[in-house]
Amino acid sequence: MRNACDLTRHINEIVLVEDSDTDAALILRAVRRLRIANPVRHFKDGLQAMAHFNGLQRSANRELVRGVLLLDLKLPGMSGFEILERIQHSAALAGMLRIVLSQIDDTQSMKRAYDLGAHSYLVKPFLQDDFYEIIEAFPGYWAFLQRSPTLVTAG
Repeated sequence: MRNACDLTRHINEIVLVEDSDTDAALILRAVRRLRIANPVRHFKDGLQAMAHFNGLQRSANRELVRGVLLLDLKLPGMSGFEILERIQHSAALAGMLRIVLSQIDDTQSMKRAYDLGAHSYLVKPFLQDDFYEIIEAFPGYWAFLQRSPTLVTAG
C-alpha cells in the first residue's frame, strides 16, 4: 500500500468521465488504494459531464476551480475530445488537471488531446504504478499554479 495522498488542501473535486462500469471501478479502486479522501463525481455520459462543467463555470465567481478530470475519449453524447475543446479556454477551469484515460493509442489522437489541454494521457489498460505516479504529482501542479498566477488567467 502506498502512502496516503491528501489532495483535499489542493482541490475542490475529482471528476471521472467514464462510460465503462468496469473501467470506472478499476479507476476508483486505484484512487481508494492511494487513500485519497476527496470525493469522486462519476459521469457516464459526455453531455452530463459538460453540464456539470458549465455549472462550475457559472458558479465559480472568478474563483479558480481546482480539480482533477479523469477523462475517457469515447463517450456517449459528447466525446472526450469535445469536452477538452469546450473547457480548454475556460478561466474558471484553468486549475483543473486533465488526465485522459483511453483505449485509443494512436499518436494523432494523443497529440490532439494534448493540443486540447490534456496534461497527461494513459492508454488503457494502464499500469497502476503509472496512475499512482500521476496522482502523487498532483499537489506539485497546484503549487506551481500558485507561484505562477498569470499562467492560470491566460487563455
